[in-house]
Amino acid sequence: MSGQTPPRFFVLGGAHMDQIGRSEKRCEPGQSNPGFLHHSPGGVAGNIARGLAMLDWSVALSTILGQDADGDFVEAALQEKGVATDLIIRDDKHPTATYTAIEEPTGALVAGLASMQIYDHYPLDHIEACLKDLPHNCTLVADTNLPAEVLKVFAQNKGARTLAVCAVSGPKANRVADCLEAVDLLFCNETEAAILAQEYADLDALPEILLEIGVTSGVITKGGKGVTAWAGEQHWQLPAPPVRVKSTNGAGDSLAACLLHGLALHQELEKALPYGMAGASLALMSNQAIPDMLSRTMLDSCLADIPAA
Repeated sequence: MSGQTPPRFFVLGGAHMDQIGRSEKRCEPGQSNPGFLHHSPGGVAGNIARGLAMLDWSVALSTILGQDADGDFVEAALQEKGVATDLIIRDDKHPTATYTAIEEPTGALVAGLASMQIYDHYPLDHIEACLKDLPHNCTLVADTNLPAEVLKVFAQNKGARTLAVCAVSGPKANRVADCLEAVDLLFCNETEAAILAQEYADLDALPEILLEIGVTSGVITKGGKGVTAWAGEQHWQLPAPPVRVKSTNGAGDSLAACLLHGLALHQELEKALPYGMAGASLALMSNQAIPDMLSRTMLDSCLADIPAA
């Protein structure tokens, strides 16, 4: 990162190719369904990095890509938005990861398939290179696409920096379980929160349980029911604003990027939550995980439609 502006955010995790199939009519299981296939850059970490860069923050990203056309496409898409890619690893033995989703005409997810074996080969010793030159005020962001041991080393060596972690899915949520006490801000949905809290019956108790096991603040997304958030003993509920949904892909990533933007501006989770809800709404109304329209001006204009926490 020599010669570049020191990053205000450093993001570690998945950046890959999204392949989103949209059925023309309601999907019929076991049948060939006519539809459309769209390719775009994706991955939770990649989406968050692009979103933060589009909000005018200096951002650096580390991930592992294949030495292939998909890897070239993903890296170029990150660079186009201004994300520093010096710390990306290119691997000539494994293909760039892909996420393939099949959606209903409404944008609702029918099924997703993650072909991401390359992430298991992210080198543990690269974490030191990532962290050594970062300024002390740099916020660290990680997703759970990378192996548990990588996340643990990253968390153990964060120093005094803030660490936000985004659980990617139910099957991958537990990769952060061994280092939850080092996580300053957790993003997850109800399923991921239940797995980490080992509580599947009383979903309303999830913030309290996660706080007890060391997660000092977090945001739990609940789809059409909005979000629940906590910071210490303070709790907030925000309803989801009514929007016409085009696609649910990336809505949580856009929420995380825009909420982190709000935190960098205001330093308080309560004041940052509406930014996250506005970002999620923009993504839901778009076919893009991080909509091209995202900017500080556009986000600010959407805040009027978001209730305060």
